[in-house]
Amino acid sequence: MNAILWAAFLSSAASYLLSCGFFVAQARRKPALHLPPQGPLRLLELGAVLHLLYLVLLSVLDRRCPVFSMHSALGIISLVGVVTFAVVSRGRRLEALGGFVSALAALCLVATHLVATRPPSTNDRWLLAIHITSNFVGGGILLVAGCASAFYLWNERRLRQRRSLGQGPKLPPLESLDSVVHRLLWIGVPLLTVGILSGRLVMKLTEHVSAGDRVRALLSIGSWLLLLGVLVLRQWRGWAGRRPAYLALAGALGILVVIAMYVGRAMLGAGG
Repeated sequence: MNAILWAAFLSSAASYLLSCGFFVAQARRKPALHLPPQGPLRLLELGAVLHLLYLVLLSVLDRRCPVFSMHSALGIISLVGVVTFAVVSRGRRLEALGGFVSALAALCLVATHLVATRPPSTNDRWLLAIHITSNFVGGGILLVAGCASAFYLWNERRLRQRRSLGQGPKLPPLESLDSVVHRLLWIGVPLLTVGILSGRLVMKLTEHVSAGDRVRALLSIGSWLLLLGVLVLRQWRGWAGRRPAYLALAGALGILVVIAMYVGRAMLGAGG
């Protein structure tokens, strides 16, 4: 079993890294070793399948539900990001974004081995499962939305400076990126809302709530309010362009900081 586990891990990491390299080659307008246009995406999808196999085998060996394991948390978030990108990239030229998603997935896969587990302290495991799952899925989707917002701002800045789009990396069209961000906000924000509301109930039922838990909760709520405001203004006021992209990026960075805080606590084996 351990041999299969390591084979799945190494094969998934290799697929992610190869996909990243080919995506970057396409974005930089270089021939990707005669790979077909959909080749990098297929490698990314293969890496996701192997990553899923790795997480399943890891859960079997640990005899722990993936939802309650920090070993699997990063993997689940990155898998959600990969699947989200694979869906929204259909029919769009998002090579530059694909390179970033592939690299992030490989990083999360490697970081899985650096974290320690901490069993949940609440008595209501069903409520905790809803809280964690909604945050994992919503967070993974919103991180991709933040990446798309960053590329929107980069491309928009190049256009404002009147740089030739035939030079430098090939970035996706502004319309495609704006549409991707809007669609992902519509999916990710409701899921994060469920995570925030269930998280408040979890904290009430938890035996001990540390200062670190409170800081992470406040940062999560702040990021959620920011993204919710962007979604409302985009949907009912037709708000689009640079300013909502900045705010969406800020909200996604807030979520990323919360994830980094959880990972840092797990790596140190701390309880706070």
